Order: sequence, then C-alpha cells, then structure tokens
Amino acid sequence: MARLEKLEILFALACTGFIGLELKSSLDSLFPLHIAMSNLTIDKVLQCQNLPSLPGVAMRVLELTQSRSVSAQEIASTIQTDAALTTKVLRTINSSFYALPTPCPSIKRATSLLGLNTVKSIVLGFSLVESTRRSGLDSSFDMLAYWRRAVHSAAGARLIAQNFQLADPDEAFIGAMVQDIGVLAFAATLRGEYDRALVGAGLDHERHSEFEFKNLQVDHMEVGALLAERWRLPPQIIECIRWHHQPDGCSPLFAPLLKCVTGGIAAAAVLNAPEPDKRKLGNFVVRMRQDHGLDATAARELLIQINEAANQLSQSMELKTGESADTSRIMSMAHEAMIATQQEIEREAVELRQRNENLERKNATDALTGAFNRSHFDRELLAAFDEATKNKSPLTVLFSDADKFKSVNDTHGHQAGDAVLIELAKRLGDALIGVGIVCRYGGEEFAIIVPGADAARGSKVAELLRRRIAVAPFDITIDGTTKLSLPVTISLGVATHHAGSETSFTNHEQLVHAADLGVYAAKQAGRNCVRVGSLDTPKVAGAAIRVLAVEDDPLAARLLGFVFDKRREFALTFCVTGEEALDSISGRDEATRPQLVLCDLNLPGISGIEVVEQIRANPLSRHILCVMLSATSDPKVQQAAINAGATFFIQKSDFCGNFDKWVDRLLALVHAAPARIAA
Repeated sequence: MARLEKLEILFALACTGFIGLELKSSLDSLFPLHIAMSNLTIDKVLQCQNLPSLPGVAMRVLELTQSRSVSAQEIASTIQTDAALTTKVLRTINSSFYALPTPCPSIKRATSLLGLNTVKSIVLGFSLVESTRRSGLDSSFDMLAYWRRAVHSAAGARLIAQNFQLADPDEAFIGAMVQDIGVLAFAATLRGEYDRALVGAGLDHERHSEFEFKNLQVDHMEVGALLAERWRLPPQIIECIRWHHQPDGCSPLFAPLLKCVTGGIAAAAVLNAPEPDKRKLGNFVVRMRQDHGLDATAARELLIQINEAANQLSQSMELKTGESADTSRIMSMAHEAMIATQQEIEREAVELRQRNENLERKNATDALTGAFNRSHFDRELLAAFDEATKNKSPLTVLFSDADKFKSVNDTHGHQAGDAVLIELAKRLGDALIGVGIVCRYGGEEFAIIVPGADAARGSKVAELLRRRIAVAPFDITIDGTTKLSLPVTISLGVATHHAGSETSFTNHEQLVHAADLGVYAAKQAGRNCVRVGSLDTPKVAGAAIRVLAVEDDPLAARLLGFVFDKRREFALTFCVTGEEALDSISGRDEATRPQLVLCDLNLPGISGIEVVEQIRANPLSRHILCVMLSATSDPKVQQAAINAGATFFIQKSDFCGNFDKWVDRLLALVHAAPARIAA
C-alpha cells in the first residue's frame, strides 16, 4: 500500500472517532498537509511524460519469467527481436564477470547455462541504462555518480548473495541495480526543484532520503517503488526499492534478499567516497561482521573483490563510471583510526538496538493494561504453534472474558471499566509469572499462551486463574477520590494442541477458535467457570462471524484489526497473499471456514480479483461473502471486481469512515447466507 493511502485511512479513522483522542490530535496536526503535498508530488512525478520507462522487450521478459512453464526458447525469441540488446546480453554473459568455462553462442544456451534470473537481470540492467538515455535528464544530473553507485551496489549484492547463500544472486543484483530508480524519476520530472530539495544533503547519498521527505513530503524509495509497480517488477524487487535505506520496514519474507542489497550499498558508499572515509569503511566492516560473521580482514578482502567485479560489470555494460576506486589507498588508512571508528559504530549500533527493543516492547504492549497486545499474541502463538508441532510437544491457549463487564461501564463509567481491566491484567500476570504469556486480545478479553501444558495442566491453570480473580473484589479508585469495591469473575475457554494426538489442530487459527468456543460454552454454562473447547464444541447464540482479511500491508492490517475490535460480532483473522488465503479456505471445514472475506485489490502474487474468482469457482466456498477493498475509484476496476463475484467494492476510506454502516449491512448479509445457499 502506498504511503499516501495509509495516511488517508489513518486520517479517516481519526475523523470518525475510531482512534483515540490523543492520536487523533497528532494526526490532525501532522497528516493533512503531508497527505496533500505528497499527493501533489507523486502525481506530478508519475504523470510526467519524461518518466523513465522500460522497453517493450524488457517488459515482455518480465512477464514471461513470472510463469513457471516458460521455456528457454520463448525467452530467447523475445530478446532476439532486439538485435542490439541480443548483442549486449551475449557480450556480458561471455565477459569475465560471469566467468563461463567456454563461450556461450546463443541466448537460449545462456538461459540453460545460467538460468532465467541471470538473463533477466542482464536484460533489466541494459533496459534501465536505455531508459535513462530516453528520459530527458539534463546536464545538471550526475549520471556518472548514479551509475557508479548502482554498479558497485549491484556487484556487491551479487557477491554477498553468492558467498553467503542468503538469496538468489541475480535477484540481489537486480534489487541493487534498480534501488535508486526513484532518483531517476525525481531528476527527470522535477529537475531544478529536485536539486533545490537536496541542498544541504551534499554528496552523501545516505542523507538524500531525509532531505527529499523534508522538502517534497515523499522520498525516492516510495516513488521508486510506485514506478517499479508500474513496470510490474516482482514483489521482492519492489521491497528492495522501498526499504533499501530503512531495512527494518521490509517484509520478513524478503529480509535476506534486502540484507544482500544493503550490504552492496554499504560497499558502494566506501568505494564511491571522494576521499577515503574511515567511517564508511568501518560501517561496512561492522555490517559484514554482524550480518555474516566476517572479521575485518575478510571484510576488506570482500571489498576488493566487489571493486574488481564492478569494474568488470562497467566494462561489459559499456557504462562510464569513472576511474576505479583506489582500494590500496582505502585499506591503508590508519589502523588505529579504523578500530576507533568500528568501536564507535558498534556503540551506536548497540544504542540503536536498545532503542529498537524498547520501541518493539512498546509496540507489543497494550497501552491501558500493560499486558502484551493482540499483534504480539498473534506472533508468539504462531511461533509457539510451529515449535510445538515440530517437537510434538503440547501447547495450550486460554481465553478469558470478564463476566458482565458491560454493566461496569454502564453503571460506573468507562474509567471504572478501565480500572477493572488494569487490575484484571495485573492479577492474571502475577499468577502466570514463568508459566505463560498474557495478552489483551480485545475489549475485556485476554488470551494466554501456555507452552508445554497439556490439556489437564491447561485446565488446572485456567481454574487457578478463575479462582485468583474471584477470590476478592477489585478495589479501584476513580478520579483519584471515588473508591469502589467490585466483584469480578471471568469465564475461560481452554484448547490444547498436541501434534500426533487426539488434540491436534491443523493451524494456530483453529486452536484460537477452539479456545474461543470454550469461552462461549462457559458463558452458556452460567459464567465464572472453565470449559474445554474444540472445533466440535456446539455454537451458541451470538457466536462471532468469522472474517478473513487478505491484506499484505502491516499498517492496513492493524487498522482493520483496530476497527473490528469495536464490534464483538466478528472474529477477524489475516492472510498476506491471495494464495495463502485460498489455501486457508480450502484447508478448513465448514465450522471454521470464513463467512466473510475482505480482500485488498493489490496483493503480491495473484490479485484480489483473482482471489474472488477462485472463491466463487470452488463449490465449498462459493457461498462466502466477498468484499473488495481498495483506494482506487476507477469504475472499470470496480466493475471487474463485481463481475468476478464480489458482493461489494468499497473504497478503504469509505469503509473506515462509515464502518458501522458497512458492517451492519455485511452482518445482515452473512446471517442471510443460509437462505441464499438453500435457494
């Protein structure tokens, strides 16, 4: 999801009261101006006629290589329609950069020898060079510095991927080669305005993103990623472009690839410095040790190899990148200064890691109760489930729900309700020290992970918690003066996963659902009790509607989770890709299959429209209510979604801004689904 779309949703939520007043105040003061200005800049760049574009041959090669069944002959035939490109590709393949034992006579043979990714990376490299020649860049743009940085980064990323087998070397090559296409887009479209935006950043490319965002409200990473999406580059390459200066934001799936790319960027920073820079060298050495376990000597040797590979690549691609870096001069920098710089960088790294850990802890903690939050529960449970399945060890999940909690809010006010939740979290946490992880799941619900606990022990833990809560009333203070003593009880559901036994679940979502059904059973039994839940537990009146959200953007997923937490009628789970969603739906029985699917339009892999089509084509799932969510207002796209089988096509800002209206309509349709199926 583009940064602009994220801000629009946040702002819509703030305006409609779905986000707390404190956050709303911050959004009101911060986001509207950035939304407007970044929108103007992005539109100005992406609608400009001078915007770099990939040649048709490269676009066709990208399309072909996305198919698993494409043949070497199809690739060769496509490339050979461009005689000049064919010559360049063959010359590069036969250069010392690839070090083939015998000359390669044809594109088809090259594809067989080196693989599709290698040939694709070479084609994209030459196509990117060609696009810059046709982009209308003026003489003020330092093309030599741009290509010098790109070539050194690409050569470095490929070598790092090869040496440490973290990712496909050619994907690393492409990711590093195209990382800065946003810079080309800015330079070709904004021209003098872009030059003025960078005043103050100097020649240090690492500071350019900071000044771009400060002066243009968007940086070359975001613009480059949008351009890459227009070019239909693979998702992993788009991730490299979007996060190459902020690797912590990358999807964990593509983190190893990005680690190769950022390693190449660090090498390029050393080799492109106007004068030997001990700090940049120290940064590279520290990165190589932390990421790959290299000592300083091995890291400096790798830098020499990267410089040599970059020289070979420049020659084979006929790129002017200036004189080769004097690595002997770089390496001869004072040893003591080098050590001091490394120590300083490592100290800063430790401080940064500590800050990140504190931030991570803050992000994982519920602000009101101090317990872990829902997102932390989801991550920890997934890891615990995989570990328990692998080791065939038991894992128990407890769900607790405060009994008649609504009456506390209605009678004594929300401050009293908050005080009860704080005390509830404290008692649960105190009772479970060293035993389990307490997380606030939503509202007055707490979820507890107890690794290593079988069904019997899990039930005992649940009973202990029930007694610990009920043993004494909650003494709370409101407004610093009013004191209340409130009796509080909880109902608990217990579910245990034990691979290879009768209490085995297919996935962690089923385990959660079973524990949730246990809570409903406890409520049905009169509250203040414990019940063991399973997927066979009968549903009770008012059981939550199962909703599956297919969303690849973490921020958008958190926003959906936030707004759905307001409505207890729904139980929300997530998938990141369309393929994962379809597998999840087909792998469940009717009791756990979602009743409502909310699907993002743009997903990695198959699109949201294809997801809806396949849901409708499957007899087991065609009755599921499907809603397409997107930021686009294009009527053709909307009609395509409806034709595919979507019940609604809703703009995300409208869905968040009119949430209650939409969910009431969806709730009515879900309840009417049995009648539709019968009809």
